[in-house]
Amino acid sequence: MKFHVYATLIQDIKDLIIHNNTSILHTLREGDNCADFLTKMGAASGSVMTNHASPPEELLPLIMDDAWETYFSRG
Repeated sequence: MKFHVYATLIQDIKDLIIHNNTSILHTLREGDNCADFLTKMGAASGSVMTNHASPPEELLPLIMDDAWETYFSRG
């Protein structure tokens, strides 16, 4: 049997969600500035996958905006 290349990572995420009583909600990338930033950063990096021990410095203000539920119109 052949598994997806990220099967272990996906299972680890599922385990963290279950054990920490966490939920995940879907939003379009354009509605999430953090996801939009990470997507653009990933596209520019050229690597298949990158792990970060902590958020990139440029992402911190976006995380704070997200935590404060700041709304930005995309026009």
